[in-house]
Amino acid sequence: MEALLGKKLGMTQVFTDKGDCVPVTVIQVEKCVPVLKRTVETDGYEAVLVAYGERKKKHTNKAQQGFYAKHKLDPAQVLTEFRDQEIDDDALGKPLKVDLFAEGDIVNVIGTSKGKGFQGVMKRHGFAGHPASRGNHESFRGPGSIGMATFPGRVLRGHPMAGHMGDVRVFVKNLRVVGVDTGNNTILIRGAVPGKNGGLVRVVKAQKQPKNSNK
Repeated sequence: MEALLGKKLGMTQVFTDKGDCVPVTVIQVEKCVPVLKRTVETDGYEAVLVAYGERKKKHTNKAQQGFYAKHKLDPAQVLTEFRDQEIDDDALGKPLKVDLFAEGDIVNVIGTSKGKGFQGVMKRHGFAGHPASRGNHESFRGPGSIGMATFPGRVLRGHPMAGHMGDVRVFVKNLRVVGVDTGNNTILIRGAVPGKNGGLVRVVKAQKQPKNSNK
């Protein structure tokens, strides 16, 4: 298996052997346990079901308690699947570690972006706004015209307007692993990772790795 679930701690910077300053995101992997695997023969697809974190038993419903009792596990915070991943039967029930990755590996990171609430068109879509010259009033940050008086006489679907911004699933490809700390079970990934500090992210090794990935 070449994927795991982790918690984003925040960003910092490290220095390479050449003296370059590199911005990195620190991701910590807590209790990440593969529970079971799904196969094409039984489920129609290949995947590994992973339980992450801990949850109090009183906050777990009876259906979930029965599932965890069946697999002899404590209640987890999150249950999620990793598609197209394979794992040995002996590894089921054993926590995953960051040593799945090595320095220089290329990974894809999936997370939920920060929620920004209801925003206007200037912040949400990058509109320039109206001219602030003499004569203009009460419409500096407005969207302007959104429809037409003739055919078809309505607002077209998909028109950029004000609305809810953020809190969506973001997929970032081809980020490089800068360092792996097995002692603290943390991984350093170059660049920014979607989500707020403390949010959960999925880290999956990219299918195509560079030939000189360790350089």
